[in-house]
Amino acid sequence: MQIRLTPDYSLLVVFAIFLVNYFVVRRFFIAPISRVMHERERDVRSADEIYEKSLTRFNDAMADIEQRIHETRKEGTGIREGLRKEALAHRETVIESTRRQAEQIVGEAQARLSSDVADAKARIEVESESLARAAAEKFLSTRAVS
Repeated sequence: MQIRLTPDYSLLVVFAIFLVNYFVVRRFFIAPISRVMHERERDVRSADEIYEKSLTRFNDAMADIEQRIHETRKEGTGIREGLRKEALAHRETVIESTRRQAEQIVGEAQARLSSDVADAKARIEVESESLARAAAEKFLSTRAVS
């Protein structure tokens, strides 16, 4: 018994149908899906790059703003200290002027008081002498009458 191995021609038809199916599926399904996936991947990469650039610009802007705020605070502190020193100097000037005026007023009052005290002493001396004379006259006149 001899076995004849001849190829079945239907195998060639199945192979041809497979190749046609492969090219049709590849052309109308795999290629568009692959293209969409590549475009989506490119869009995602582009969006990531835009996000990174925006984030970098945002961080740079925030750092610049923080630096300017720091400088402005420093400048404000300097201005405040300058004004505080000016106010203290003005206060010292006003206190010194007031002290001088007070000393002058006190000096004038002491001079007036010393003058008034001297006048009062002189008046007391004059009045005490006249009172002593009057008392002596009265005493002597009451003695003479008795």
